[in-house]
Amino acid sequence: MSVEVRVGMLILVALALLGGFIFVLGGVELGEQYSVYVDFDNPGNVQPGASVNVGSIRVGEVEGIEYWGQRLDPDTGRRPMIRMHVRIDSEVQETIHEDALFYVTSQSVLGESIISIDPGDPDKPTLEDGAVVEGVDPPRLDLAFAMAYELLEGMTRLLRDNREDLGSLLSSAANMIRRADEFFAEHDDRLDRVMENIETATSQTNELLTVANDTMNGRVQRVLRNLDTTLARVNRDIDPLMSDVRSLATKADDAMDALGPEQRQQIQEILAEAERSVTDAREIVAHIRSGRGTVGAFLMDEEVYDDVQEMLRDLKHNPWKLFWRE
Repeated sequence: MSVEVRVGMLILVALALLGGFIFVLGGVELGEQYSVYVDFDNPGNVQPGASVNVGSIRVGEVEGIEYWGQRLDPDTGRRPMIRMHVRIDSEVQETIHEDALFYVTSQSVLGESIISIDPGDPDKPTLEDGAVVEGVDPPRLDLAFAMAYELLEGMTRLLRDNREDLGSLLSSAANMIRRADEFFAEHDDRLDRVMENIETATSQTNELLTVANDTMNGRVQRVLRNLDTTLARVNRDIDPLMSDVRSLATKADDAMDALGPEQRQQIQEILAEAERSVTDAREIVAHIRSGRGTVGAFLMDEEVYDDVQEMLRDLKHNPWKLFWRE
């Protein structure tokens, strides 16, 4: 073959190899694809042509990136900052559902940003062609570093501008600590005596409260027993007393037949007043036994007794309340 033919064949082979590299490295897709639009506030370093993966499998690419600047989209009601046009292979469309998550991640240690898809719930409908979804923004490490740098710079400026004041503050704190140490060292014995006196007073107060608690419990129980016995006796004797009153009233009616109208009226008024007094006494006793009224609540309500015990128990555990009021 002549030199010209050889050179021509070499050029054709080189062009074929170049086309193969462009086909492989450029991610040229020969199959059918459908479009999905993903809204981001900040998609990081994702560029057009970036890979779109499900797991580690490439299923599409980023077709283009459009700046919206938080304009209102009447179809979705959102205000996206960035809208990304993503092309996905049609053969995987049935596996990507309406609740799928689109988020930014890195494909390798070199930091190349790609779009990764979490397909979502298989029971949900599939994501249709031309759907607009909301993506998950990547962490803003650059913003975090900027804020941290600003914070460190502010602290450095504060320390530099207030160096003398901070020095005086630290010096005053050191002097205060030294004086406190000297005070405790000088009055160590006195502080020990004070603590011993407080401990003694606390012990004596506990003993006093114990005695008061025992005394109060005994007296309250005796009062309640006496009251219960008295009420039982009154309740037991009230019926015979009423019977005697009724019998007396009957006999008085018989006797009043022999009296004049005026004497009879006076006797009837006296008996009626006596019967009302007995009825009132019975109502008062029932009122007290049921715990109603001030006297009934004080004598019959167990909460009063519990409150007294709680007060004594609190003073026993916190004797300082006898000397100090919050």
